[in-house]
Amino acid sequence: MTFFIQIEAGTQIIRDIIEYPYEGYQEVDIPTPLPIGINGGYYRWQDGQAVLDQALKDEVDKASRPADYIELEKRLATSEAETAQLKAESNANQLALMELHMLVLSVLPDAE
Repeated sequence: MTFFIQIEAGTQIIRDIIEYPYEGYQEVDIPTPLPIGINGGYYRWQDGQAVLDQALKDEVDKASRPADYIELEKRLATSEAETAQLKAESNANQLALMELHMLVLSVLPDAE
């Protein structure tokens, strides 16, 4: 199907896509249905096709996250670090307890 796309010079990033001619837009044939997010700023026009740039999509997605989401992400990272530390401490405590148990068994008289 014929569409008209606005392409950012130099980067070939698709900035907009419409169905009618407009100044500064390039006429192209693109099969439908159009890819979801084609005008989201992370598709590039390459060799006559709209190609998803995953690295660019990740940047755009990260930049558009709400502040609450970023705060939750930080809290989750902190919680995961604390959990890892507690797990390491728990393992060390279990090892110390086993060593203490072995020591106690070695000094107790045999119950014969």
